[in-house]
Amino acid sequence: MIIRVMARKPRIEFEGAFYHIIVRGNQRQNIFLDEADRRHYLERLQRYKNKCGFLLYAYVLMSNHIHLLIETPNDPISRIMQMINFTYTQYFNRKYGKVGHLFQGRYKSYLCDKDSYLLSLVRYIHNNPVRAGLVGDACEYAWSSHGGYLKGTKGLVDTDKVLRLFSERPGIAKRKYAQFMNASETDKNLSPYAAYEQQIVGDERFIEEVEKRVDRVEKRAKKPPIRDLVLSIEKETGVSLLEMISRKRGERLRRARGILVSLAREIGYNTMDLQAILKRDISVLSRLASIGEMREGERTLQRVRKRINA
Repeated sequence: MIIRVMARKPRIEFEGAFYHIIVRGNQRQNIFLDEADRRHYLERLQRYKNKCGFLLYAYVLMSNHIHLLIETPNDPISRIMQMINFTYTQYFNRKYGKVGHLFQGRYKSYLCDKDSYLLSLVRYIHNNPVRAGLVGDACEYAWSSHGGYLKGTKGLVDTDKVLRLFSERPGIAKRKYAQFMNASETDKNLSPYAAYEQQIVGDERFIEEVEKRVDRVEKRAKKPPIRDLVLSIEKETGVSLLEMISRKRGERLRRARGILVSLAREIGYNTMDLQAILKRDISVLSRLASIGEMREGERTLQRVRKRINA
């Protein structure tokens, strides 16, 4: 296996990319305080899986971090993770009366060669609670996708795609999967903790293929300046930047502000960027961002995206 060390750069994103995602609590704080929190996070995953059409091959929810194995046929991973993390943070902060960041600033995303590492990464993620000493066997841990594989159930996780690698017959596939999980993990290099800021996991052929794909999407992937976002929103809503900045009230103004916050965060701008423009504090910006989640707000957001892409 070859792992290429790269400088801290924007996420490598293209259609069909396959990622091992690791999200940590800010300063390693717990991000799940009870079972209801874990259920809510899984509901977030399901909602945005339906919305964005990504494939989820495995997950595990630990106390202060999360592992996800995701393939992105349509929406980029940055948009998917931004929506999941942001809306879960809103839920968590409301429930526990907190403010500010819940997750560590930059989640880790490893772009992997699915053909070579899909099965090993599924096993690596499902065995995380075992390595942490929480359980003696992966099947004893309730908050991972391992149980779904043993049952062969369809739902949040796309188990079929992995199980078919063992056999086309469901019963045989589940039995062989269980045997595979019980086998020792021989490839210790799959551990994401072995190095820092490594983005690509694969051989030279895979790296060359990724570089070609990135070249084709590099221009499209560049973050547009905020002035372009504002201009597109002005044209779509008829609300000027001066009106957005003003203290005037009204549903029309509120929606335009919310679309700006949602879109800017989706593209990768942070709260400080938005505070400097809209002159609002973090709590207000958080409430405004929820407008993009509502039916009418989402429709407007889609139309603004089309303007920007055009």
